[in-house]
Amino acid sequence: MPRSTKEDLSFDDVLLLAERESGGFGLADEGLTRRVRWLVEWVNERGPYSSDELRGMTQQIVRLFATRLKLALDRQRYPAIAQENIERPIFIIGFARSGTTLLHSLLAEDPEAQSPKSWHMYAPSPPPGTGPVVSERIAYAQRQVEAWMDFCPAQRPMHPYIDKGAHQLIEDEEVITLDFRNVYPYHFYRIPTLDVMAVPTSGQDDAFKFHREFLQHLQWNTGFNRWVCKGPSGQMHLDAILDAYPDALLVWPHRPLGEIYASNIALRAAIFDTIRGYPSDWSSQAKAHVEALKASVDRLMANDRIDDPRILHLSFRDIATDPMAAVRKVYDRRGLSVSTEFETKVENWLADPENAADRFGRYPYSYEAFGLDKAWVEDLFSDYSRRFGLV
Repeated sequence: MPRSTKEDLSFDDVLLLAERESGGFGLADEGLTRRVRWLVEWVNERGPYSSDELRGMTQQIVRLFATRLKLALDRQRYPAIAQENIERPIFIIGFARSGTTLLHSLLAEDPEAQSPKSWHMYAPSPPPGTGPVVSERIAYAQRQVEAWMDFCPAQRPMHPYIDKGAHQLIEDEEVITLDFRNVYPYHFYRIPTLDVMAVPTSGQDDAFKFHREFLQHLQWNTGFNRWVCKGPSGQMHLDAILDAYPDALLVWPHRPLGEIYASNIALRAAIFDTIRGYPSDWSSQAKAHVEALKASVDRLMANDRIDDPRILHLSFRDIATDPMAAVRKVYDRRGLSVSTEFETKVENWLADPENAADRFGRYPYSYEAFGLDKAWVEDLFSDYSRRFGLV
């Protein structure tokens, strides 16, 4: 039976609500409009939905859209934002569970560096450079992160530092979600049919152009000009990152993929099964997912950019064994010195039980749970391990 239009999300309603909430009337350009419309249509195609589901989805999409329009409005009010130079940023790239989050957290302890945080994502407007950030902006972001953690409790033991709440360091994939170029589950978990997908774009180059605009917004008039960012899919977009940030340093930790794939698929299953409200048959899809990743890794290793001198390759084992030495390697490559204050803050961070990776327990990752053979996965990615000296 055909569904009534009343059972669908309405792009026109979403746009009008976002404009009214933000005051950014007419500021959604053609590309942004196209991406939001595509998302609305994608959601509708996967229905039908109840009235409560429609209300929840509309609220989440409108809030994100309104935040994006506020950024555009701020750029009109403070044109100097567009003149900010983002110089020599550091990007942590590499597959999840390879030490990227630990290294990002340690580098972010530098008192002279900045990293995008959850409150920047939820409440970026007005720009931090306009004056003191009122406490309610932080509190609002804290409530949003806690709502997601309450919705998906598995995030606490599976995601190392999500409990930092409003001050949690965020990933590049989350930043570009603000421009509707990705669908990060934290911001769309009210969509009960959400799946691992990305909004079609004109290319990752445009995504990282927006990423630069976001850093400009946060940097303007603050006195900070050193950035440390992290994106676990960044290795798949080397050209786009280096084209947008020609003077960037990309730090790429490596770990045998056979050691980490089970945790990656377990995390994905926990998130999306919770959102959908029922268990999907991940076992029947697991082999196809592994083979798709293998094809992506093969393309990656064929990219000459992996030998670019702007990329620093590190071993997960070295990072885990001596984190401070890893930090020094990054700063040596960047031509920076590690200050005494920075070193002390890193040592204190590592010693703090609030940062222990197992403070919420350890999730029992298992290949058997998804019908996979670990030896087969390890063999499949043996070329990657040999290429980066992991065996």
